[in-house]
This record gives sequence, structure tokens and C-alpha cells, in this order.
Amino acid sequence: MSKKQDAKRDSDAAILDAERKTGRLVGAAAAASIVATVATLAVASSAAGGSGLPKGTVAGGDAVIDRAKVLIRFNANEAQLATATGLRVLGLLLMIVVGLFLIRLVRTRDSSLARPYLVWLTFIGPVLMSISTIAGFISYGDVADHLIALKDANGLSGKALTDQAVKLIDDSSGLRITQFGDGATRIVVAIWLALIATAAMRVGLLTRFLGYWGVAAGASLAILPGAGGDAMMAGWIGSMGVLFLGYWPGGRPLAWDSTEPQEIEAI
Repeated sequence: MSKKQDAKRDSDAAILDAERKTGRLVGAAAAASIVATVATLAVASSAAGGSGLPKGTVAGGDAVIDRAKVLIRFNANEAQLATATGLRVLGLLLMIVVGLFLIRLVRTRDSSLARPYLVWLTFIGPVLMSISTIAGFISYGDVADHLIALKDANGLSGKALTDQAVKLIDDSSGLRITQFGDGATRIVVAIWLALIATAAMRVGLLTRFLGYWGVAAGASLAILPGAGGDAMMAGWIGSMGVLFLGYWPGGRPLAWDSTEPQEIEAI
């Protein structure tokens, strides 16, 4: 074996060793992201009486009556919901660490696939979604505070209180803006998920199953209402954490033991 080949082998071994060490830290970050996401749901559900915080305009029956109840619960449990918002933001920002590490792995194996826009999307998507989350919390809190002030000042109750709650929500420019912003940022994150999962799959770091899961998670985040898309995304981030830590069932794809692109595995 020539000196050049020896140097290449030693260099590759050093790169792979560094990836394994960094992977353990990033895997822990991915795990923390999932813990933060689950904690967010638990805290928010507890504070909201298990009903969640509805968005937009509702009409008819108990669904409308719940508007006033949810706003009152929000006001009474604002500290808990602020904690839930903070945990949600933490989970989103930790996704940046996961994304940057995955891009680094892809670049090592095929630099042409690690396009600069992937790095930008890795920052922009989670950051914008975090801003949208915080803005939504602030806007909803303003509406809740306003309703409580009107209730106390005018002695509102029953249908009058319900009607006022719906009117405040419908008239809130802050809620309209954050609702639009939430939809737009979900699309950005969806594109990022699809692109980064595809790039990692093409060099053999992800199996077809994991690659297509990332693409499906992006699509569901953009089109599914409620928490369905968030659950798909969180599951994929969690799977990346397991992969980074080296505990994937059946072992990791071959590209994890090489600095060259490898054949894509089916499962």
C-alpha cells in the first residue's frame, strides 16, 4: 500500500472517529428535542384542561362555548403555558444541531449534495417556527387578558361572554398574522426536511425507509392539521438521534463506516 493510500486511510479513520464522537453529542441533542416536545404537549394539555388551544373561528354549539372557557383557562394558567412555549422553542432550536450534523455527514461523502441553501434552511425553518410560536402565545395572551378585563368590567357571562370571546379572536390581527406565519414556516420546515432527508439517503446515510419518512414528515407538517405533522417530524428527529448514537436496530447503513457514498439500503 502506497504512502498516499496510507494517508487516505488514516485521514478517513480520523474523520469517522470524529463523527462518532460528535454523533453521541448530537444524538443527545435530538433526544432532548423529543423530550422537550413531549413535555410541551403534557404541560399545555394540563394547563388547558386537556382541550388544547383552538385556532381560528369556530361556529355552533359547544365548540363556540369552549372559546370563552379556553381563553379563561389560558389567563389562569399563563405561566404554565409560557413554560410550554419555551419548551416548544427549545425543541425546535435543537433541531438545528441535528440538521447541521447531518449536512456535515453528507458533505463529507458528497459535497455536491450539501448545498449552501440546506444550511440556511436548517437555521431559517426552526427559527421562524420558534418566532411564530412565541408570537402566537403573546397574541393569544393579549386576547385572553382583554376578555377577562371585559368580563370583570361588564359582568359578562354565558352567551354574552361566549360571543365576546369569539369576536375578540376573530378581530385579533395578531392571531391572524401568527396563523398565517405558522402555515408559512411549516412549509419552509417541510421543504428542509424533505431536502435533507433526500440528500442523506442519496449518500447512503439513511435507508430508503428513513429517507422517505423524512420526506413524508415534511409533507405531513405542511398539509396535516393539528399535531399530526408535528408528531411525524418529532418521530423522524428521534430516529436521527438513535442513528447518531449508533443504536439503530440491525445496525447503521454502510455509509456510516465510510467517507464515500454507499448503496442505499431498503430498510
